[in-house]
Amino acid sequence: MNHTLRIILLLLFFAVMSMVVHAQEKPFEVAKPESVKMSSDSLQKMNAHFHNLVDQRQLAGIQTAIVRNGKLIHFDSYGYANLEEKKILNKQSIFRIFSMTKPIVSVALMQLYEQGKFKLEDPLHKYLPAFKEMQVYTDSTLILAKNPIRIIDLLRHTSGFSYGRTQHAKLNQIYAEANLYSSQNNKEFVAKLSKLPLSFEPGTDWQYGLSTNICGHLVEVLSGKSLKTYLKDHIFTPLGMNNTYFQLPKEKIEHFTVGYRWQAETGLFVSESQRNNSYTQEVSLYNGGGGLVSTTIDYLKFCQMLLQEGTFNAHVILQKETVKLILKDHLQEVRQHQERFRLPLGEYGFGFGFAIRGTSETELDNIFGWGGAVGTYFKIDTDHNIAYVMMIQLSPYRHLGLRHLFQQYVKSATLK
Repeated sequence: MNHTLRIILLLLFFAVMSMVVHAQEKPFEVAKPESVKMSSDSLQKMNAHFHNLVDQRQLAGIQTAIVRNGKLIHFDSYGYANLEEKKILNKQSIFRIFSMTKPIVSVALMQLYEQGKFKLEDPLHKYLPAFKEMQVYTDSTLILAKNPIRIIDLLRHTSGFSYGRTQHAKLNQIYAEANLYSSQNNKEFVAKLSKLPLSFEPGTDWQYGLSTNICGHLVEVLSGKSLKTYLKDHIFTPLGMNNTYFQLPKEKIEHFTVGYRWQAETGLFVSESQRNNSYTQEVSLYNGGGGLVSTTIDYLKFCQMLLQEGTFNAHVILQKETVKLILKDHLQEVRQHQERFRLPLGEYGFGFGFAIRGTSETELDNIFGWGGAVGTYFKIDTDHNIAYVMMIQLSPYRHLGLRHLFQQYVKSATLK
């Protein structure tokens, strides 16, 4: 190879690499709302409302983003990632997403389903024998469960596992005393969990809880990889989710947000600092139910993959049929046992990791999503090809009504 040809090839290589990096930095084409039939006026009203909450010191900061038809038509970042140090929120800001981890882990498990690693009706004890004989807490006594926990029960939260926040004080005490989060890894966590009573007979009710933590360990058992490695190899890297982690790299800590709490008497105060917290220290328990941190843009990539029926930037994460299965309401079978479920307000169905919006169990919309413990939230609307994400770091947050408001503003901005 002569010298001139070598130089040409090197220039081509660097040009291609520059294009790749540029594509990763800007995964979505930026467009005006009206170009995809969205109203700028409605979105400006939303900004004004949310900005006012920050100005009133009810929030340290808020970030919202909307993608329609694959185009980023709204990205608004207002307030602070670190109020005390006056660090402004920006696109690089990294948030605790807590239970928005669950949809990601559910997708990971369904990738292994596609590979034939398990069937949805398989009993959990086929892969984790410790769950073969479970007990159900009822009327202050324990009885042997009649039904096995199936993998489908884990994915749709009908296993009987809770977070230890039930109407039974004794059952809640049992969960608290198990000290699950002191576990060094998922294997230890799940071993402790297998010894705890269920809130109800598997497959007969819906109870939000620790089911997805077991899904995370199942990913490890079925793939032979840690959950951290599996998610990086099969979801984060293909999607370009380069700022999503269980443990923050040192060079990313400067982008981490502060966690805040709010009280009527005192207002905002720090509940978890930017630098000294569980995400910046050594992590070995890869919490599939709520352990990830991420950025707004990273999570939009995940949402857009689902909107595009499993594919994003030429990477196939799931097959179309599997995406349809994930987003299907899987509570029909369970409804023969219960008239109503304790789903969040406005949600009447549940898929595999995703709540389904509707006005009743017979009138469900094609709008799917979930949220996190400090107010993070996302929705994907397959009818209108819209994905939207909101990031805040506040507990409690429900008094602000942000999730409902965000949905209503997006709905009002969507033109016919």
